[in-house]
Amino acid sequence: MADAREGRVIASTTDSEFGHSVARVEKADNGAAVKAMAFSRDGGQLAACTNDKGVWVYDTGTWECVRRTTTEKRTNAICFDASGDHLVTGDKFGDSYRISVRDSQGDGGANQSKHELLLGHVSIICDVKFTVETPAEAQQYILTCDRDEKIRVSKYPNAYNIQAFCLGHSEFVTTIATAAFAPGSVVSGSGDGTVRLWSVVDGRLLQTVGLEQYLCGYYADGRAVCGENTHEDRTAAEERYGVLRVRACDKLRAFVAIVERIPAVVVFPFAEGGLGRPQVIDIARAPTDIAVLGDRVVVSLAPALGEDSEGKACVAVVRLDESGGGCADDSDCAKAIGRIETRQVAEDTASESIYVWGNKMYLGRPRSGEEEAEEAA
Repeated sequence: MADAREGRVIASTTDSEFGHSVARVEKADNGAAVKAMAFSRDGGQLAACTNDKGVWVYDTGTWECVRRTTTEKRTNAICFDASGDHLVTGDKFGDSYRISVRDSQGDGGANQSKHELLLGHVSIICDVKFTVETPAEAQQYILTCDRDEKIRVSKYPNAYNIQAFCLGHSEFVTTIATAAFAPGSVVSGSGDGTVRLWSVVDGRLLQTVGLEQYLCGYYADGRAVCGENTHEDRTAAEERYGVLRVRACDKLRAFVAIVERIPAVVVFPFAEGGLGRPQVIDIARAPTDIAVLGDRVVVSLAPALGEDSEGKACVAVVRLDESGGGCADDSDCAKAIGRIETRQVAEDTASESIYVWGNKMYLGRPRSGEEEAEEAA
């Protein structure tokens, strides 16, 4: 974990030398990779899920682990509810569970208590979010999106009460975002190359923005490369615009998106109940994820490869302006963040394309021994 204001590591699961005092963070002993992370709304807690089905919750004041448990299946997405008392997960088998963050065992939550099943999909859950309530809204909704092109809107905590389905995407829905400045709305991103705006209470599609017309230049000049086709039922595509993540920027009333393999940040100003014309901001390399800090967007970058990789920054910081545009941030904060460097990478270690698991033939592919053991469990 790094302090964005100073650009230095403040807590770590590793024993690496950072040149200053760093809090040691408890982690699994088997070196399991982190699949997803989420902060509580007040920033007081950080949750992480790992690919060995582990869930870890840390107090960000002390970086002590206050809860650890194991889920039934591998978790893809996590999110705190508004109170911060519960963590909601979404897994690769389409189930969403609610986990109490409070330790009633007195042992840091190491003993696995029964997790409450909230809801189920018939395919992979890709993202989980809650609506951001205003004082006039008593009902909170939980939103889940899946590989079968849909978004489910459920009442919370009684998620068996389905409020609506948002239907219209033609490919898997990778990401959803809600914001206080857009009450009653949810924005989604998909493998179909669109960003869409929906009404939460009735599932109506309010707006669709196709990304090809704004991003095709990255393929034309060679800055974006689609990659190889991975399944026999999908024809090789020369260009793809799969949305990796959408985040809300409350300070500037905008939504920010990134697209797989395209070195850019796409900003959608939100005004008069709709998404404005997107602004495209170049970044150094293809993105892997984004976070929003005030009027800044912090972008994690794909590894730089080869001999020139050592010393290359692993993040880029973009400062947004009120018009929806932006530029590289040259503030002291951004320079400090940029000093957090990656180690040399000899080969591409990026995650597999979203079009691999997003393919409906994914479940029919040859399984590894590990996958077969997990499904049998």
